[in-house]
Amino acid sequence: MEGTRFRECLCRWHNAGVSFVADLVGTGSRIPLTLLAGPADAVPLTSVTAVEALARLRRAPEGALVVVTGRSAARAAGYELDIAVRTAAERGVPALVLIGCGPLPITAARLADRARLAVLTAEEDCDVAEVVLYLGQVIRGDAADSLARAQAALRIVREAGEPPGAAEDGDRVVALLERVGAVLGRTLTTTDEAAGPADAEPIWVAGRRQGGVTGPPDDAVRLVLPAVAAAVGRLRQFALERATAPGQTRSDILTELIVSERVQAGALADRARLLGLAVDDLHTAIWMTPDRPPGPDPAELAERRRLFDTLTLRTHQAPQPSGESWNLARLAADIVLVGTARAEIRPPRALQMIDAVRAAVAEEHPGMVLRFGIGTPQRGIEGLRQSATEARAAAAIAVRSRELVHTFDAAGINRVLSQIAASALSRRVVDDLLRPLDALGPGRSAEAIATLCAYLDARGSLKAAASRLALHPNAVNYRIRKIVERLGADLSDPDTAFALHLACRVRLRD
Repeated sequence: MEGTRFRECLCRWHNAGVSFVADLVGTGSRIPLTLLAGPADAVPLTSVTAVEALARLRRAPEGALVVVTGRSAARAAGYELDIAVRTAAERGVPALVLIGCGPLPITAARLADRARLAVLTAEEDCDVAEVVLYLGQVIRGDAADSLARAQAALRIVREAGEPPGAAEDGDRVVALLERVGAVLGRTLTTTDEAAGPADAEPIWVAGRRQGGVTGPPDDAVRLVLPAVAAAVGRLRQFALERATAPGQTRSDILTELIVSERVQAGALADRARLLGLAVDDLHTAIWMTPDRPPGPDPAELAERRRLFDTLTLRTHQAPQPSGESWNLARLAADIVLVGTARAEIRPPRALQMIDAVRAAVAEEHPGMVLRFGIGTPQRGIEGLRQSATEARAAAAIAVRSRELVHTFDAAGINRVLSQIAASALSRRVVDDLLRPLDALGPGRSAEAIATLCAYLDARGSLKAAASRLALHPNAVNYRIRKIVERLGADLSDPDTAFALHLACRVRLRD
């Protein structure tokens, strides 16, 4: 059944007779199953087990026919299927049912034949619960009562969704458990503990476990419990989406406010006010940037997207002081957390929010390291943009200096640079000045800009610049001559040197 989360639901029925794979693929089969590889009558089938993913095969009980209930097999690469077949064979599994799997790779088929492991497939859009029920019914002919109760319960679960009307979500969950319990003749209960009892079927909401569903020892209960837990998870997911929808919309507006041109800010501000974002109050931005830029790996990119969802959920659920709100915006690989209040949000409060973010990342995204920059409190739309620009500059410094948190310096050159960086016109001027160096390509361009900046920082001293760059003065001299030649610039002219110096500093901030 699409959307169910069978969590290694072990449905073991010991057969009074003897069944083989051939009994499952015959002309009288109620569920269309296709034998992809392996023998059809090598080993008798005595029990059936459902697991939700190929990776779970390593926990499959020895001797059980295994149904991979998720769609992971349909999306698996060839080598993943090879590993799955090998793992199943090592576990002593006589037969493996892969939902939505096409023809096996040659290597996987040979492994299955050699191990005398039957590999079958069912249509990807099949009702997985029905497949498991059917297999159990064939393998164990004396489970008619349990199967009938389970089938009746699953029909109720299939109808569970987001019902119309104004019923509370908690009432919907209670009603579902009561209806399922009535046809099972057993009482099902939920626990809200994060982990839940060991025998509870976990409830997953937004990729996180939120308690579980339990019931008394009973074959029918064990069979339908994963489907019931998934239905409860869907109902809670609906409730969460309704509760967080305004925040997600505010996040979109917040992103636009930060990156848009000034002329667009007025219209965006009106929309933000309608959504409850107090744009006219004081804003403090916290810029979060990964310790390293994301690579091309789709899994890594997906993890970055999931990080934003994690922080959105944690921010929504965290209690906030009266008159203070926190919203998030996503800009490429970075995330901006903006605190808004009528009074200034003091640095200890910003650090407290950073600690909460780090705790969430450590719990749900281990191995990911974020660097943080904190902007100064600023009022209104322009203040929001200014604080975000400052926070970005501070985060860039944190990345370069390997600091965990860097606070924007409200005085000095950083403020000047952040103002330049915030202006689209100024950024175009910077790009025009450095375009001859950009033409060298990303690597050589970055090296040339860093060299020129170090030379200008050192007021034209080759020795001082060489010390900063860890190079020989002759190497710096050679680079500067090439840079000046490419720029066509006269560094002895104060105006030219000053403009290039600012351009390099702005670019290096990025």
